[in-house]
Amino acid sequence: MGRQRSTQVQVQDRGAEILDVARSFVDQPERFEWLRALLAGRGIDPKAGVLVELRSVPDQDCWVHYGMWLTASGTFLRFVADEAFGARPLEGSGILQHSSVEDVTAQTTTAKHVPGIGVSYGWLAMDALRQLGVAQRS
Repeated sequence: MGRQRSTQVQVQDRGAEILDVARSFVDQPERFEWLRALLAGRGIDPKAGVLVELRSVPDQDCWVHYGMWLTASGTFLRFVADEAFGARPLEGSGILQHSSVEDVTAQTTTAKHVPGIGVSYGWLAMDALRQLGVAQRS
């Protein structure tokens, strides 16, 4: 049986994962043209928020991206987006084929301390927003 990690270590790891995803969006903009298109199509400024969760799965003729965007104003948006494959196998093209977005702010706990869990996912995401210095734009 594997060694169990403490709640504190699990929270630190989850916080680091969220921050890594957020930084990848900032540091590698070419990888996220599809997400910029998704946000722009809904009138959301990509500079006024952070990507806090992303899982990408190859499907027939496209990548399916599942994730969460957090706006600077604290709105949590869960999305699913299909990005067409590029010229090489399993390469993304940046072309958005289909997408859906759902506001899940009401279902996302942002409390720092949650009994039995420790620090909530929402609080960790908001902390990534603060650490990256993303400010609300008017």
